[in-house]
Amino acid sequence: MKETILSIPSPLGPPTDLLKFSWEGTPIKETVSIVGGIQGNHLNGIYLCSRLIRFLDAVEAEIEPDYILKGRIQVIPAVNLPAFQEGNRLWSFDDLDMDLAFPGNDQGEVAEQIAAAVYQHTKDSQFGIILNNADNHYEDAPHLVCMNPDNLTKDFARSLGPPNAREPENSPALRLCLYNQWTENRLPSVILSAGKPNHLDRALCETLFAGLVNSLLWTGVLVNKRKKTKKYPVRFNNRNNEKFVFAGAGGFFLLLVQPGSEIKKGQKIGEIVDMYSGTVIDSPLAQSDGYLVTLRDYPVVYQKEVLAVLLKKQKFSFWPF
Repeated sequence: MKETILSIPSPLGPPTDLLKFSWEGTPIKETVSIVGGIQGNHLNGIYLCSRLIRFLDAVEAEIEPDYILKGRIQVIPAVNLPAFQEGNRLWSFDDLDMDLAFPGNDQGEVAEQIAAAVYQHTKDSQFGIILNNADNHYEDAPHLVCMNPDNLTKDFARSLGPPNAREPENSPALRLCLYNQWTENRLPSVILSAGKPNHLDRALCETLFAGLVNSLLWTGVLVNKRKKTKKYPVRFNNRNNEKFVFAGAGGFFLLLVQPGSEIKKGQKIGEIVDMYSGTVIDSPLAQSDGYLVTLRDYPVVYQKEVLAVLLKKQKFSFWPF
């Protein structure tokens, strides 16, 4: 079912409509909420939602005969629709970061009203997924973000596919994001981050889509007559396990590795060349073995900027049994 959960008049054109798509089977024991497009340039997440909407419509119409709905699934594909329509991270009319507006205010600014509607429609769910990608100028290998996960949340994370989970950055802004509002409401939830802003990677999205469907099977809101739910190995990393590679000089960063790579200590991740002469002036090296989870994508860098984030290898991995 397609539903407009908020419509805000706009002085510059048509109203801003916030859409929610939902499907229900019987009996309804669990509700899973999936939210994308909190930033307007998070294209992979918005596309993933559209892919999931098409699939669940087919399940509901019995075009996917092996699948049966056994609970409630809610998808809000584009939270920051005005920014998405402009092709920007933030909506130029108010320039407010939507993920710093939760739990929102139904009498406040546009971003606060949208945040309030999203929170009210998702806060009573049993499981939640936020679709995300790297910050501007960076690319993320597929990974999960979860804060102090309990056993239920860890099992939920293991249904999604990415091999690593990280803690969110501890900052005052954290308490204003949707994910934190969910966790404070004791809602088992994760952030699924993959790719880079302003870029749509369809092959990556198909891989992530398979994990999303598997997670719906794991929660029980979706049933497949022939397919068993998978549990993937996930390594849960705390902030102390993250190692940064910094630029030793400013210039053009020419990378030699890709996100998702296993990096060896001392391995060169790229070269920084002088913007005028092309001379190599720095060769950043990894300080430990690890999984390359975030990599600088924009080539112009300044001294001491972060070029890469490694998840240092641990002595023991966290497996699903």
